[in-house]
Amino acid sequence: MTDEELAMFIGSFFRSIGWGAVAGSGFFLAFTVPAGVIAMAAEGDPRGLLLGLLPFLIGLAGSLAGMIAIGLPLTALLRHMQRERAAIYTAIGTLGGFAMPLLFAGWFEGEFNSGSLWAGLFLGLFGAIAGGVTGNIWGRYRDGIAQHRHDETEPSTNPYHEMIY
Repeated sequence: MTDEELAMFIGSFFRSIGWGAVAGSGFFLAFTVPAGVIAMAAEGDPRGLLLGLLPFLIGLAGSLAGMIAIGLPLTALLRHMQRERAAIYTAIGTLGGFAMPLLFAGWFEGEFNSGSLWAGLFLGLFGAIAGGVTGNIWGRYRDGIAQHRHDETEPSTNPYHEMIY
């Protein structure tokens, strides 16, 4: 792997996590950012910034955890199978993003009861958005890499035709 390829890999990794966090937390940010700004302006409390950005930070942590736990192992598997497609990454990211908050809510409560189930389902909707966006951005990058690798290794079917045209 060259330095340029490594830079593209790292850049795409963090870009997909960042946009996934923005997409998954955007609904909550619409409420917490104004509340944080009001807290900072009215009381002069710098913790208002933390209040305003807390959903984004939680979404960032969730996207990073999902990318490490699901995305990178899936990348290794799909690369080995030569099946890297953006649609597969998006679908698995959406399902994983939905399941992770649901499982976390059950683990946090110690069992699945009606409260943890509904909280997990509600947060799972936003996790699905974050996972889908993260998977889509990462999948488009990996799909491009796979197409480039396929184009380089594909032998010419008719060398005489290639010489004429």
